[in-house]
Order: sequence, then C-alpha cells, then structure tokens
Amino acid sequence: MADESNNASPLSESMKKAFEFAADLTKQLITLATAIIGLTITFSKDFLGKTPTSARSLAYWAWYCFLASVALGVLTLSALTGNLAARDQTKPPTIYSTNITVFSTLQFLMFGSGLLLTVIFAVRSF
Repeated sequence: MADESNNASPLSESMKKAFEFAADLTKQLITLATAIIGLTITFSKDFLGKTPTSARSLAYWAWYCFLASVALGVLTLSALTGNLAARDQTKPPTIYSTNITVFSTLQFLMFGSGLLLTVIFAVRSF
C-alpha cells in the first residue's frame, strides 16, 4: 500500500543534480571570495602602504564586492534549500525560481566586480 501521507511527487534525478550543481557552484564562489579576502587582507600591509591613495580605494571596494558575494552566496544556498522544502508542493521545485536566480546572479556580479577591481588595483599599483 502506498504512503498517502506524502502527496508530493519525488524530485527527478536531473533536478536533484541541478540543485546539487547549483549549490556546489555557489559554495565554490563563497570559498574563492573568502580566500581572496583573507589573502589580500593578510598581505595588505605589504602593498597598500606603497600604493597611491586613488588605487587604495579600489582594493577596499574589491573587498566589499567579495564580502557581498559571500553574503549573496549564503542567501542563494538558503533559497535553494527553501525551494526544496517549500510548503506548496503543487509544483515541483526548480533552480530557476526567482528567489534563487536573483541572489545567484547578484553573487556572480559581485564576485566578477571584485575580481575586476582587484585587477585594476594591481595595474594601477605599479
């Protein structure tokens, strides 16, 4: 006899993989952003004191972008989890839900902005 207490249809294998890959990619960006913040702050006394003031602000803005990327990554992971555990089980969860795509897109944009600002900082520091 089938368990009638669980009316939700099980997630397809491809959708399970999509959620796993989305979560893994988000975690990778969080890891990279925190590593870049950690490394550059650790060695900041070696390079920030020798750079022009105008270039120094680029490093600070890069750190802010990386920090925002980390926060948005946590929000993306929360949205992924929330969509999998949604109360409304009438439609299957998808990684293309607005709450996931907005946070994920913003995470990518902040990470890319942080990288770009870091490169511009490095170029202007010489």
